This record gives sequence, structure tokens and C-alpha cells, in this order.
Amino acid sequence: MLLVAAANGLLFAVLLRLPTGRHNGSAWASALVGSIALRVLPYVLGYAGAYDLHPALTFAPFDLTLAWGPLLWIYTSTLATGAAPASSRWHLIPAALQLAYQVVCFALPLDVKWAWYTGAHLQIVEPWGALAVLLSLGAYSAASWRRYVVWQRWLDQNISNREESRLTWLGIILVSLLATGALGVVMLGVHLIVQPLDYFARLPIVIVLAVLTYLIGLLGYRFGREAIPMTAAARSTPGEEPAPLSGGVKDYAPQAAAWEALVVHHGWHRDPQLTLTTLAMALGTSPRTLSRTLSEGLGLSFHEFVNGLRVRDAVARLGQSGTGDVLRVALDVGFASKASFNRAFKRHAGTTPTALRAAHSVKNEAQLPPTRPVAGGEATE
Repeated sequence: MLLVAAANGLLFAVLLRLPTGRHNGSAWASALVGSIALRVLPYVLGYAGAYDLHPALTFAPFDLTLAWGPLLWIYTSTLATGAAPASSRWHLIPAALQLAYQVVCFALPLDVKWAWYTGAHLQIVEPWGALAVLLSLGAYSAASWRRYVVWQRWLDQNISNREESRLTWLGIILVSLLATGALGVVMLGVHLIVQPLDYFARLPIVIVLAVLTYLIGLLGYRFGREAIPMTAAARSTPGEEPAPLSGGVKDYAPQAAAWEALVVHHGWHRDPQLTLTTLAMALGTSPRTLSRTLSEGLGLSFHEFVNGLRVRDAVARLGQSGTGDVLRVALDVGFASKASFNRAFKRHAGTTPTALRAAHSVKNEAQLPPTRPVAGGEATE
């Protein structure tokens, strides 16, 4: 079973490098999935008895655990910004030293190798190495999570169809690796304090690693292309500055109301690709000024502002006859999917599109002129 998981992990690592899975950061995701799959292989060989039959396999360079934290951080950063951090390769130096250590030990004569493995390696190198891996994974996971939170805020402020960019899948990857690190801390504590954990007692963490190869590979392959990176595209064109109130405090409400009227008049909110930058360009201001005006003047983020206008538009259309089905209305007012439309509609209108349409239908029927009976038993208006 572990062999199948490791093989599939390596397959996902390959798929992420092919055109069908390629996206910003896919090379880093491929390296992360591949390095986790490689870490499962020693246990596959061990449970199969390969190390007993061929002790020369000891120190085969399958352990790149010091690369997991940096690779996760580089992948998250690349997705968020569209490019890998300039210092990316420096963060992989500990993993390179880890690999070099294994290569040197693997090349030792068998008797020397075995003496080193059963002595200094198991007693000193392995426990301290495991601690270094857990510290690295914790630190880089925390840094990745901070980048993730900043990215989410940016999407709130810049992307109108926010529901399609929730990044839930990336959050699952981050939480899963954090949970794996927590399990590693528990097992290391048991190993050092309670009793040493042999090869077979470590099976739970190995199973978790096998699951991780599927999880990261599938989510990265399926959703990586949909990630919208933060961009620095912001025009510096000054917009009309809000009038100052007494005491020098600016009143953003009039400007926000004026811009809202312009957006409604031109129907810019119906563009499913609308972003803070493109709307700021249309209004002749900067994204920063627009974002602050909406926040201070209306108490809304950019995507809340745009989706509110879309829902208002949809409410008017659903109250009319001949407007088509709910999906058509959703697409016409600028939503990218029916699911995101339903969520935004419920949040802004307090009901569902179907319920609103049904209520309008009942109201319209109630307003029809009454019928009166005529000769022959038929009714007429």
C-alpha cells in the first residue's frame, strides 16, 4: 500500500511539470510532493525486508525532509506573487547539506557505514535531525500561513468575483502540513521521553505522509491554475480628494456615492473580470484611493461593494418576467458561477434568488384583476 502511495506521489510530481498541471509555482509543488513520496520509500523497502537482505542500502539518499518547509513557503509565495522569492535557493541549503550527508554515508564501506549508523547516527544525528526538521517545518508553515492571510486580504480588496478565489485548497495543504508537524512532535517526544520508537512503531506518521502525497498532488494539480496572484499594477493617477470636514477629517461618503452612481450608470459592475485596478482606471483614480474611499465612505471592501451592486441588479431582474433562469441572471449581472451568486445573494439580500422570484410571482398573481362569472359558466376579466 505504501509503495502504491509513493508511486502515485511521484506520478503527481511528474504531472505537475506537464502542460496540463503547470501553473505558477508548479515546479515547487512538484518538488514538495516528490520529496514527501521519496521519504515513504525507505519504509517501503524496510517493510519488504530489503534493508535486511541488502544492508548496503543504508543511507540511500531518500530523506529530504529539511526541504519540506522551504518548498512549502516558496510554493505559497510564488502562487501569491507570481514569482519565486529571490532568495529561494538559499533556503534550500540545509536540505542540500542533508542530502550531502546521506551521499557521503552511503558511499562508506559497509562495516564503517553500519558502525556509524548503529552508533552516532541513531543516538545523536537522527534525534537532532528530527528536531531540526520539525522546527523548520513549523517556522516555514507559519511564514506560509502569514503570506496566505495577506493574500486573502488582497483578494478581498481587489477581486470582484471573490468566491472563485477563496484558496480553500491551499489552506487545506497548509493545515495538513502543520498537523503532520504536530504529529511528528508527539512521536519525537514519545521516542525521547517514553520509549524509543522502532521502524514499525513509526507507521502512523508514514501513513500520514502517504496521504499527503495524494492531497498536495491532487489539490495543486486541480486548483493551482485558478490562483490569482497579487500584482503591483496600481496607477498613481490621483482621484478627486474627498472634502475635509471640520477638524481636517476627510468625508469619503460623497465621493463614494458619486463613484457608485457612475459604476451603476455605466454597468461596470457587470464585468466578471472587474478588479480594483481596472475600476480605478475607469474612474480616473488610483486603486489605493478607491479602496480607501469605499472603506471609509461606505464601510465596504471592493468585492463587497461590487457584489452588492450585482445583487441589487439581480433583485430588480428577478422581479421582472421573461428574464430567464437564475443562472442566466447570475451571469448577466457579473457573477462567474451560480454557486458564488447564491452565496452573495443570501449575504446581501437575506434570502435566496429562487425564494425571491417565487415571492414576486405570488405578488404578481395577487395583483391580477379579479374574474367574474358570465353566462355559460365561464369566467372573464
